[in-house]
Amino acid sequence: MNLPAQLFSGDSLLLANYAFAWLLYRALRGAPWRKLLDNPGMMNGMIGLMFCTPVFWQLNAGIHAGFNFHLIGSTLFLLMFGWHIALIALSVVMLLSWLYSGLDLVTLGLNGLLMLAVPMLFSELLLRFSRHYLPKNFFMFVILNGFVCAALATMLMMLVTTLVLLGLTHYTWPQIQYHYLIPAPILIFAEAFATGAIITGFTVSHPEAVMNFSVAGYLTGK
Repeated sequence: MNLPAQLFSGDSLLLANYAFAWLLYRALRGAPWRKLLDNPGMMNGMIGLMFCTPVFWQLNAGIHAGFNFHLIGSTLFLLMFGWHIALIALSVVMLLSWLYSGLDLVTLGLNGLLMLAVPMLFSELLLRFSRHYLPKNFFMFVILNGFVCAALATMLMMLVTTLVLLGLTHYTWPQIQYHYLIPAPILIFAEAFATGAIITGFTVSHPEAVMNFSVAGYLTGK
């Protein structure tokens, strides 16, 4: 979704920009750049995904301002590159998409928090939980951390977005329910399917390109 500036007050947009800038600072400081740069397969995967993702972001559908749908890729990028690099990469994609579409740059923080930070940090928490408490195998990784996690992360993003729209805009619950929540299952399924399919393809053909996957941990001896 691309929430426009006219729906929100200047103070709320400024606060969101500060919060998102702080997350980006943390990501820049903590990103494992050497691990990325020393892995040509991972680097090529990131470049390829960063070229493809804007296309899906431009193919969005919506009726009213704020109620539009497109694939995001937060869970996929998290699995591929870790949350630090994933947040930075998708922030670059978002900035370029905003510039191409002529959207207000002042909304980058709010949209970044909702579209990127919320689903990405949820995916990171679920990944850590599965590593510590669940069996480590290939199917657990691609099904739980890929398909299921992408669906749950998208649902959480929509829940938080709904609360933001209810609390900070003029939209009412019937409007949000009709224009946003009723079509939501389509996006949830599409996000889950795309994430699961792509992460499965990478882990099967180029497992070295997936930062959060290792052959030794998930396949050897299973």
